[in-house]
Amino acid sequence: MPAEVGRETRRILVIDDNDAIHQDFRKTLERPEAPSAKLTSAKAALFGEAATAGDTRRQMPDFELQSAMQGQEGLTKLEEALGQGKPFAVAFVDMRMPPGWDGVQTIQRLWQADPNIQVVICTAYSDYSWEEISKTLGLTDRLLILKKPFDPLEIIQIATSLSEKWSLGNNAQLKMDQLEHMVAERTADLVHSALHDKLTGLPNRALLRDRIAHAIATHQRNPQYNFALLFLDFDRFKLVNDSHGHEIGDELLVAISQRLGKTMRTTDCVSPSEGSTAARLGGDEFVILVEDVKSAEDVGRVAERLLKTLCDPYTVKTHTISSTVSIGITTSAMEYNNGDDMLRDADTAMYHAKAAGKARYVLFDRKMHEQVTARLEMENELRHAVERNELVLHYQPVVSLPDGAVLGFEALVRWKHPTRGLVAPATFIPCCEETGLIVQIGDWVLGEACRQLKILQTCMPSFSQLTMSVNLSGRQLCQPELLPRVRQLLTETGVKPECLTLEITETVMINNADTSIPALEGLKATGIHLHMDDFGTGYSSLSCLHRFPLTGLKIDQNFVKSAGENRDYAAIVHAIVSLAKNLGMSLVAEGIETADQLALLQAMDCGQGQGFYFSKPLEASAALEYLRNQRVAQSPRIRAAG
Repeated sequence: MPAEVGRETRRILVIDDNDAIHQDFRKTLERPEAPSAKLTSAKAALFGEAATAGDTRRQMPDFELQSAMQGQEGLTKLEEALGQGKPFAVAFVDMRMPPGWDGVQTIQRLWQADPNIQVVICTAYSDYSWEEISKTLGLTDRLLILKKPFDPLEIIQIATSLSEKWSLGNNAQLKMDQLEHMVAERTADLVHSALHDKLTGLPNRALLRDRIAHAIATHQRNPQYNFALLFLDFDRFKLVNDSHGHEIGDELLVAISQRLGKTMRTTDCVSPSEGSTAARLGGDEFVILVEDVKSAEDVGRVAERLLKTLCDPYTVKTHTISSTVSIGITTSAMEYNNGDDMLRDADTAMYHAKAAGKARYVLFDRKMHEQVTARLEMENELRHAVERNELVLHYQPVVSLPDGAVLGFEALVRWKHPTRGLVAPATFIPCCEETGLIVQIGDWVLGEACRQLKILQTCMPSFSQLTMSVNLSGRQLCQPELLPRVRQLLTETGVKPECLTLEITETVMINNADTSIPALEGLKATGIHLHMDDFGTGYSSLSCLHRFPLTGLKIDQNFVKSAGENRDYAAIVHAIVSLAKNLGMSLVAEGIETADQLALLQAMDCGQGQGFYFSKPLEASAALEYLRNQRVAQSPRIRAAG
């Protein structure tokens, strides 16, 4: 690009075998007519120069870039430039450029041709250290190492400072010395900022990954050297942010990092984690690399010390905050080849610690990895299950216990997997809940159930008031479009609102009370029946009944199963029956499997029930046949009366 009159042009040589890297450098350094605001601010930050709008063009240089795909080509262009009297100021050299010279060999030849050129080593790998490179090249003050991926502002700052250094070095040694000192300070600041967390000052993911890679390489050279990785997540940290605000949350993180620093040995690398899996790492997650451990017991002692120290209350401004920590651990005994796998497995172990009750540590094993792999595979397959018509509904009859009449069905989703066969919901529904797929699948279930209900009512006019029960997930309940969608399905299918029953577990209601109560009130106003599923298994079933607009309860099958064997359970079931009657709610007992269970529930005057005693969940065609033959399937009491 032609230089503007009065503005300096600095020539940059980029040697890299990846064409996309050259394009990135051009986008970053080759400017249009107007000077780059980033470049202006970068130079001002580096050299303390306040560039005004009037003198910006005079202050900032133009960059002219030349590209080379290999070291030999780069040397040729360097020699041609010297012959033309247009030397390069800075060379950015990739460390790996197979085949041919690697980065070190290329730099040696560049400096043989032009000792004045400034060099930046670009690498995405951690197997080259600053000390190893400078020892090989015999210099410590003539190059920088830039880790990929690049930050555009970082490239601008380095190109500006090194080209300035190159320019001044050709004119005055005094200015060179001053600039070298300034650049060294600024570079140190840049390096520190790039490798440390801004909030806590602890090493960040980039530095941690470098340290892990070094530890892995050391272990591979010397199997007697062992190390461990501890992944820490502070339990219920989100509650701190939600209740006290993010400023208090940030100060708590600083306090945690300070306590970690005092707790760990100085040889341990403590690092807040920040990045990829997503959406699962936050500001309350820390990673600790413990090097040169002698045994698994040593790692356990470190974890125990952390659990004890970190659970002590924190004083943040006027607030006293208590927080426990869950720790996942993996060690070099698993023979890792890269740090990302190690971080992944420590993270997996941490989630097992949380699932086991929090405030504990769990050591990773291969079984965990197999479970995670299987879960990811299932998640991927589930995303296509609906579009491939792999989901089907089965229908379990809901029967009147006094007379054996069929009152309705409960729609139960099954996954007709192409290789695994029929997969029960307990296997895949938790995965759907975690990934959010339950919203799409739940919508399909609701629509399909309504359509099948209308078919049954139409084919069997005597069952015009037949009902259909459908389970509603917590994520569905939080969707603002739930009520309009339900109304739309009722209109499209012609199903009367009073023939649809939505079942929601107590846990879902409690955990989403602010959104669930208005949603449930809207559904009830439409005429839909609302049942609390698995009643009796939650921690506040009785206390929450008055808060929610419910029309019925379902007795959990565990109570029904145990009622015939244990008086205490029988008393609980009887109490639930009485409670429902006093509250004017319908009651369904699920999981009825024997005649004795049925007789006990009939004696208690329980209104409705379902279970294998009456029928297993049926395919749609079998459900229709069941209705046609339902007069044969009467209860023992009815048969006895006949």
